[in-house]
Amino acid sequence: MDSLTQITLGAAVGELVLGRKIGNKAMMWGAIAGTIPDLDVFARLWMTEIDALAVHRGFSHSILFAVTAPFLLGYLTDRYYQSGAHQIKWVRWINFSVWLLFYLLIMSGVLFLFREAAPLTIGIVGTLCTAIGVLLVRHWRSGYLLQIPQAPQVVYRDWVKLFFWAIFTHPLLDAFTAYGTQLFVPFSNYRVAFNVVAIVDPIYTVPFLAAVILAATMARDSRLRRRVNMAGLFWSTGYLMLCSMNKLWIDRVFERSLAALGIEVNRFTAGPTIFNNLLWSGVAESDSTYYIGTYSLLDKEPLIQEFEEVPRNQAVPEAAEDDHAMTILKWFTNGYYYVVPRPDGTYQFNDLRYGALGGDEPIEERFVFSFRLTPTEEGIEVTQMEPEDRDMGKDFENLWRRMLGRDLLADGLSGQ
Repeated sequence: MDSLTQITLGAAVGELVLGRKIGNKAMMWGAIAGTIPDLDVFARLWMTEIDALAVHRGFSHSILFAVTAPFLLGYLTDRYYQSGAHQIKWVRWINFSVWLLFYLLIMSGVLFLFREAAPLTIGIVGTLCTAIGVLLVRHWRSGYLLQIPQAPQVVYRDWVKLFFWAIFTHPLLDAFTAYGTQLFVPFSNYRVAFNVVAIVDPIYTVPFLAAVILAATMARDSRLRRRVNMAGLFWSTGYLMLCSMNKLWIDRVFERSLAALGIEVNRFTAGPTIFNNLLWSGVAESDSTYYIGTYSLLDKEPLIQEFEEVPRNQAVPEAAEDDHAMTILKWFTNGYYYVVPRPDGTYQFNDLRYGALGGDEPIEERFVFSFRLTPTEEGIEVTQMEPEDRDMGKDFENLWRRMLGRDLLADGLSGQ
């Protein structure tokens, strides 16, 4: 899932493991540990885009990494405190600067997500971000920069335990999304994807984050602090269980809908659309056609009334059978892809697992996740396509309207 969610989960797990002993330091190191697996995104700095795509959610998200890395990370953290490095003034200022920059990046991401919202909503979110930032700066200044911090009263094995649980829960949560997580690297590159929760889901993240922030304001030996943190973890687990039950229901809806329309398929997959767990998108594959449909849990009828169809075109004539880029893309999409030739001689490679946005454009222009394929003498060159020309505000409006359910929307329009 998104970085803010993983930071929140890591902080909650860190509090659960060592909160009684070291207070907010447990949250801080848990948040750091929860971020570590996603540092593989920096692979794109020295890799091609397609190779970086294969590396992301690879070894750093594997069970092997979660089992082995904590021993080294625990040792380094223990030495950091035992050596007294944490008390050096310039080290403390560097730590403060890094965390401030980290916070600003996170808040920039939050504001980016709300960029198409109403001005009042943007103002409220911006005010909350600023207020939290001011409180954090005051806390760091009074409790860290102006006082000599003491070393936490924990031993090496405590750090190992914290890093293990904070890192191990990261790929487990990622596995609940549609993106896929390579839990078994290096023994297998199989991508575990349960398809039960969106990569970004505020309903999961916001209450969880609120619980962690509230717990951080309480004394470390407070019973209420532990209960609030546990409430956040229970919310996390309960929401994933609810989404899993939704997934079972949605799969049955797709199966019944395909049967009712007399469509025979070889396989299908379904997953939630971005930012919610109400509206689901699915794609079914026959020998010659892909059938793409959406279903909202607020729809009155437990059937999908219609599917959009696209031909099962998976050919790029210029690509060799063992082309490196095409091999990775086929593996990455689990074979659910649709290739469209473009007038400029390139191709548009659409990942069908995330569905298509609403709108009046042809469906090949509405897929959420697409790549541009450029044939070269060395092979196929891949570039991820950005929705530069799309009206994202309109897209989110269409998403919201469809989320409310076709029948509810129709009733609302007829009553105007």
